Amino acid sequence: MINDKKILCAPVQGITDCHWRNAHNEIFGGPDGYYGPFMRVEHNDIRKRDIADALPENNKVSVFTPQILGCRPKDALRMVEKLTEMGHRNIDINLGCPFPPIALHHKGAGLLQYPDEVEKLFKALAEVDGVSYSVKMRLGWDESYHWREIIPLFDILKPSQVVVHPRTGRQQYKGVLNLDEFSSLLDCCPFPVVYNGELKSLEEIDRIVKIFPDISGLMIGRGLIEDPAMLCPEKGTADNYCELHNRLRDAYSEQLNGGEHQLLLKMKSLWEVFLPNAPHKALKAIKKSTSMAKYNIAVNELFYSM
Repeated sequence: MINDKKILCAPVQGITDCHWRNAHNEIFGGPDGYYGPFMRVEHNDIRKRDIADALPENNKVSVFTPQILGCRPKDALRMVEKLTEMGHRNIDINLGCPFPPIALHHKGAGLLQYPDEVEKLFKALAEVDGVSYSVKMRLGWDESYHWREIIPLFDILKPSQVVVHPRTGRQQYKGVLNLDEFSSLLDCCPFPVVYNGELKSLEEIDRIVKIFPDISGLMIGRGLIEDPAMLCPEKGTADNYCELHNRLRDAYSEQLNGGEHQLLLKMKSLWEVFLPNAPHKALKAIKKSTSMAKYNIAVNELFYSM
């Protein structure tokens, strides 16, 4: 905890899977809990990689909460059933994903403009015994006031907390954070509210806590991927960053079936976010590498230069 507020690690699709969570928790630590990227139903079936990622035996962190995509009640219930079979009793509902291929199908943040559909979803999930829910959401889809019709529906679900990113879904991750609207939501919500959005330093955490002393906690996503030592600066050594990277590379090498090319693409995708302030020349060499041999040389040079 920082400033008596719980600190949670946000789910980030494509990066914060069980391999990243386990490695980050062991090498750096800091968060009071980790959230998994949302599970989804595709072609009438739950994605196998989502199931594997949520298995308790694949999550070695102290507190892990799986997440399901806000969607049709039928699909949501199917995912909750699978998660409860695994032994999970705390499940997060994603009403925040802003990407059009998801949102435009009345899923994630796109669901926020349809309170009647949110109500149906909450009523269906509330019927499941022995499960506690939390919700991760935006202020709305294309309007920042959509939350005002969603907050009263929380009485159906009685969420343990509501994580709010103070942008609309349409904004995705660009544009100004609407702190005034977040403040209004905080005043109106009868359940614990967690702040999420653009937290990339301890100073920014302190600033948000001073502005909103009544928040229950803070959730950090890209900030912890960019600098895994953000919460524990004393652990921000080249050796620790290198260990995190090598553990991920080794795990994906075993997991992926597409050979060197697929592994190279997977590792390059990490560097779209990871250590953006590292030497530019070294980052450029990593992103231009055409084989794992060249990639490994470039990565080693980068860590050596830190």
